Amino acid sequence: MKYLLTAFCALLLFSCSDDDNPVSVPVANRTVIIYISGENSLSSFAPGDLSEMAEASTDIGDNNHLVVFYDNASKTEKPYIAELKNGEVIKDKEYEEDFYASDPDRMREVLTYIMHRWSSKSYGIDLWGHASGWLITSDTIATTKAATRAYGIDNGNNTTSDRGKWINIPTLAKVFSQLPSKFLFVVGDCCFFQCVESAYELKDCTDYVFGCPSEVPGYGGAYKAIIPLFFNQSATFYNDIIDMCREMIGNEDFGVPMSVIRTSALDRFAAATAKIMPELLRYDDFAGKRLVYYGIYMGDNGKRAKGYYDPKNIVLEYAADSPYRQEWEDALNALVPNRIWCKKWLASHEDYGLDFSLFDASEETCSGISMFVPQPMYESLSPNPNETIKQMKWAKAVGLTD
Repeated sequence: MKYLLTAFCALLLFSCSDDDNPVSVPVANRTVIIYISGENSLSSFAPGDLSEMAEASTDIGDNNHLVVFYDNASKTEKPYIAELKNGEVIKDKEYEEDFYASDPDRMREVLTYIMHRWSSKSYGIDLWGHASGWLITSDTIATTKAATRAYGIDNGNNTTSDRGKWINIPTLAKVFSQLPSKFLFVVGDCCFFQCVESAYELKDCTDYVFGCPSEVPGYGGAYKAIIPLFFNQSATFYNDIIDMCREMIGNEDFGVPMSVIRTSALDRFAAATAKIMPELLRYDDFAGKRLVYYGIYMGDNGKRAKGYYDPKNIVLEYAADSPYRQEWEDALNALVPNRIWCKKWLASHEDYGLDFSLFDASEETCSGISMFVPQPMYESLSPNPNETIKQMKWAKAVGLTD
């Protein structure tokens, strides 16, 4: 699910030309793309966010581009590509027909067009929409009764319904891998994006992944303050983004948990996790443990189970005496160079409106990411996460499948 990052935020927008072979502008320092999949229950938030992002475009410098793909629930306005420049939304390409923003072929087409039209030394992308972390189904793009799957949700009929089509994370990674350039960063401006399984799938497509392990609110974010930081040329630009979000929260009592993942550290973390995973696979549904979890896994069959567990918390409870614990923690620290922890987080959905006061949690026990560990309680869900996890590259890397 999506519900835009409140102290975190999004980015970027729009440009100009109507054919499929755009005339490129001079090479810029950075182009940041916001991919708005708003043909769902988030539709009402899109116009306001777009306006605030346009306002932020006045502070990104002359040699940068802020570009948006915009698909909202509108019976009259078709999807379009535009550049946000000097506070204005400048439409570049307007499509004649509506299409699923979650269709991998169309997404590839849109992103390739943008990279050619606004060529840059580096690129970033913000995925604006609904999401459910790594959870997948057998089809890349298929209709389901459940509202949350992977990324996107496009209902195809320009309404606010959340019964639609999505794109699974492995397919998203394939789309990204076929683009003209690799991303410097991927922002999951959507719920439950910051799970290690998704990051591992995307590791060859981007250097950094930003997101929240939990649900995030649907109303606006601090775009005016955050967007300019996505154009920072510093090697540690990611720290400036997280630190700004922390500053805007003001304290750790109430906010949105979030983090940045350094993808170059994922293989090291996977190797360390593979060593410690046997100690975590104690099939008791974590009974008797007050483990930190960020939300609920929901199956297409309506069944639910606690999910999105914080891996640091699990290791402290189940593998505190492991000979691999220090190696694992060192790998985790390399993977997550900066994060925000809070005692309570903003959430609007009754199924996810949790707060850390429910757990024995602290800044020392929360890593800012989530990780799946197979458990018997997931057998009742359809699709069964214990089986679908095997479709993720992460599962092989940590020994969950051959």
